[in-house]
Amino acid sequence: MAETDVFSALNVGSGLNTSELIKNLVDAERVPKEEKINKSIEKAEVSISAIAELKNSISESNNVIKTLDGTEVFSGSSTNTAVALNVTDPAKVSEMMSTVSVSQLAKAQTLVFDGFSSATESIGSGNLVFQRGTWSNGSFTSDSTYNSKTVNIGDTAYSLTDIKDSINSGNVGAIASVVKKSTTEYALVIRASSGAANSFQISVTEGDNAGLKKLEHKSLTSNTSNISSSSGATITTSTNHGYQVGDSVRYIAAGTALTGLTSLSSYTVASVPSANTFTLTSSDGSTITYGGGNGNALDQFIRTNTETVAGINASFKVDGVSITRPTNTVNDVIDGASLTLSTTTTTDAFVSISTSKDKVLAALENLIVEVNKISTQISELTARGLNGEEKGALAGDSTMRTIAQKLAKITTQPMDGFSDKSIYLANLGVSTTQDGMLVLNKRTFDDAFANSPQDLTALFTDRLHSTSSLIIPKLSSAQSKTYEAGRYYFDLGTQGKLTGVTPSTDITSSSYTPTSGSRDIQLTVDGTQSGTITLTGGPYSTTVSMASALETHINADNNLAIAGISVDVDYVSDKYIITSKKYGSNSSIVLNSIDSGLESFIGLNSGSSSTGTGGTVGASLSHSALEQTALGFRTTSGKAMGLSLNVTAPGASAYISIGNSFLSGLSDYLEQVLTPKGVLTSKTDSLNQDLSGYNEDLVDLEEEIEKTRERYKEQYGAMEATVNNFKSTGEYLTNYMDAQNSD
Repeated sequence: MAETDVFSALNVGSGLNTSELIKNLVDAERVPKEEKINKSIEKAEVSISAIAELKNSISESNNVIKTLDGTEVFSGSSTNTAVALNVTDPAKVSEMMSTVSVSQLAKAQTLVFDGFSSATESIGSGNLVFQRGTWSNGSFTSDSTYNSKTVNIGDTAYSLTDIKDSINSGNVGAIASVVKKSTTEYALVIRASSGAANSFQISVTEGDNAGLKKLEHKSLTSNTSNISSSSGATITTSTNHGYQVGDSVRYIAAGTALTGLTSLSSYTVASVPSANTFTLTSSDGSTITYGGGNGNALDQFIRTNTETVAGINASFKVDGVSITRPTNTVNDVIDGASLTLSTTTTTDAFVSISTSKDKVLAALENLIVEVNKISTQISELTARGLNGEEKGALAGDSTMRTIAQKLAKITTQPMDGFSDKSIYLANLGVSTTQDGMLVLNKRTFDDAFANSPQDLTALFTDRLHSTSSLIIPKLSSAQSKTYEAGRYYFDLGTQGKLTGVTPSTDITSSSYTPTSGSRDIQLTVDGTQSGTITLTGGPYSTTVSMASALETHINADNNLAIAGISVDVDYVSDKYIITSKKYGSNSSIVLNSIDSGLESFIGLNSGSSSTGTGGTVGASLSHSALEQTALGFRTTSGKAMGLSLNVTAPGASAYISIGNSFLSGLSDYLEQVLTPKGVLTSKTDSLNQDLSGYNEDLVDLEEEIEKTRERYKEQYGAMEATVNNFKSTGEYLTNYMDAQNSD
């Protein structure tokens, strides 16, 4: 008998609706599993949607919050545009009113060296030595607290542009630029910081390529005592002058003025017979006769046409009190505020600082509204569904719980760095209810504003303040939020400074030429030992050129250069001084060895040493590690991470206050929550992964159900085939018996 096809036999043999039976059996297995997966999918989709809604709400609220940043408790105003008053440290100001009059603005000394044909014109090699100080009637008084700065102009890079770049990288206290005056004339412009005491003189030691003297700006001694009375008499300077025909020079008499010249008057260079001689005409070019009487071996001349602007201080009065300052932005006259002087005045400016209570109150109320919006939405999303309340879409979610806990912490933690005490929202009239909402107590707010309005600055304005004007703090943009708010102490310490004795050989009488056996020196600077340093060049006939040569050769040492170490070399009070550029106990100078011939010229003895005092890395800042940079110091770890300090004078110390306002802390956290790496995005990503898994589960379930269906079809088909065979056999037997009986 042929084998029966079991699948074609379905619904044939037994009389049962096996197709429907199989469907019901399959559904019995599929439906509960499918419903469970679909519920998971629905929950994930609802959660994703809820998070998206929350992110949008937080973003909208944070945008409103950020508009409140910098809301001023105190504001400055002025009745005259010539004077502006700005609040710089709200924690220190108070309401006030004063009159201000300005008689003179501060200006920066500006030198212009022109007459160059191109920016790439070769000028000359050698050293430029910048010394800061004050000019008065052609006489220069150096600032003893400022070490001279030497700029080396090498033999291979001494174009106008090269010199400009060398000056700007030399930290000389001035900025250089190349100006194109016309298609055929270029100028080198050097500009100092504003103020009379920030002016400078430039001394030049020429190298193998002459011409650098054109950039000298200093008084030159000229012996006029033996000049015969004549028209265009020759004047001789003690060193090469660098003057050019047409230069304006000021005559400075050491005693009785030379006959025919007037001390402190300006004249024009008529001719330059040699590098250290010149003749004069009157400033209008007419011939003059001078000499034949008076004169002095110590008379001086200074080129004046290069100085287009003299460095002067701002002069002004506050409430009738005369004040001078080196800049037009004055931060140390009114506590917590700065005066900006833009022009002189003909009428007094009335400046004032006032409080803005209504403005602050409105901003605080808006801030509370936005915080409560976020808290309310989180509360609704995480509702547990107890006591008939609707269960939230994110009930029991740990991410929502983390956000709620962080918001609660921000609204209750102290705001430090604004005063000597910690400031809490509760001190300002803002308290937190049991369900996490913020409420304003108007009476407490009014009392706080009346008694300590400075405290309210902690709401909206970050604070960065130094108790010393010599230490200027700032926060790097990349690390500005890594710090902990608070008050930190900074102590610069001192430098390693090796001071010699008065040299036994006077270089101005017996010039020094480096020769074998009298030119080698070796030092250890900041713990790094140099190689053997061999002086070259010369002859050196001035203390300035000698100091410059020492500094240049020491700083060119390969060992020191690799370690990023350098020194300053100065000649002060008849002594040479070598100073480490670092500060603190790691700052040191040790003179390991020196040739005797060189020692006689500089007075520094082998074996002498000096170590600075202070912190272990150049300064001490509580809870932080600092490193010294070209511009000052910066924290590299610890609680004040991200703080940089520009120190303008040695030996400075200060308390640095860093205050992170309530608004700033709140907004920063909300920004963090919303970032692509924030907790909400991470939660959404996790849910999307779950959703993808659930959809894969549906596919797997369908494959599983299809296999189950085929199994049932095979089983029931076999049954129907068997039944059908039985029926066929029964019918055969019945027919057979019927046939037998009929016989």
